[in-house]
Amino acid sequence: MRPTCRLALTFVLALVVAAPAAGCRRRGDRPDPGIPYATGTTSPKLATFIFKEEGKLYLMTVGVNATRFHDRDAFIPLSVVLVNKTKTPLTLDRESFTLVEPISGKRYGLASIDEVRRQGKQDYDRKLMDLEHILGKLDPFTRGESNFFPLTGLVIERVELHQFMYLLETLYFPRPEGELLGKTFELHINSKGLEQPLFVVFTVPEF
Repeated sequence: MRPTCRLALTFVLALVVAAPAAGCRRRGDRPDPGIPYATGTTSPKLATFIFKEEGKLYLMTVGVNATRFHDRDAFIPLSVVLVNKTKTPLTLDRESFTLVEPISGKRYGLASIDEVRRQGKQDYDRKLMDLEHILGKLDPFTRGESNFFPLTGLVIERVELHQFMYLLETLYFPRPEGELLGKTFELHINSKGLEQPLFVVFTVPEF
């Protein structure tokens, strides 16, 4: 066999062997939040009404138990957890959170505190955070001090999450246009310490 043909054959065999190995490796790894999803696909569930993304660097969850009772309201709640496992601090403020409607591309920032207070229901929403499914995962970590939508006390709308610290909040956004129940959305979180936004893909259940 000529050297050129032998070289070409070796290259083709290498591709055949390498291709399945790469595919298995991708399927076996658990991505950190922010990996793109196919249309209509949601993040895995931690519990019936809690969607999650968890990797070696971050844990992020979005709870929608209270959300489903706001299909006719101007503002909707999302129960949000973000754990920072890295040595790079994350600084979060009101501009860090964005609700995204994937199909239309519409984006919604946080509602104002006064608007949410006028709507009411905050105390009821907090009772539906499903904390019994979350707190066990948060035991090894320390909660960062925040209060973006206070029932009482001071507003604390800037929090710095150092390694092994977490955010636990009920956040409010303007209700997206059209039907709410049964639709899929993304919650994006961005910070100076992130190369790209973290996000969870979730569906608001139809009861």
